[in-house]
Amino acid sequence: MKSQILIKLTLSILGIFLITGNLFSQEKLPVEKITTEWTLFQEVKGVKFYIKKDIHQAEGGSNNVDYALVKLENTTNKEISVSYSLAVHYAEGCKGCNSSENNKKIAIPSNSSVTGNTADGFSPVATLLINHNQKDSYIPLFISTENLIIK
Repeated sequence: MKSQILIKLTLSILGIFLITGNLFSQEKLPVEKITTEWTLFQEVKGVKFYIKKDIHQAEGGSNNVDYALVKLENTTNKEISVSYSLAVHYAEGCKGCNSSENNKKIAIPSNSSVTGNTADGFSPVATLLINHNQKDSYIPLFISTENLIIK
């Protein structure tokens, strides 16, 4: 009797750890590994996260602005809802971390993808990395997905 209770308790605790790991999965990618080509940096529950650097060519002699674009690919046969925050970490702090207002929700149809672009730099699938026009601009160290929930 005691062994059955112990087994059930152990399985329950393991289940909680697995669920919590999927709900709050976090993957960190050093910025120097982000290139101008799509790179797979995370895969969770049928969703592949790709990232690339997009250098926005400024007009009128201004310096370029670097964005991180994300492509979310749904590899399943059903529509998936992805909720997460795309966070940029600097030595001075973090943009997009630990804040529910930075969480974004995206619906991705089955066997398709959603891709960010420079025009939507503050959308759920793109974020500003560095603005070379700002003299004291922080240098990004790594990017992470935070508060990830996939349904």
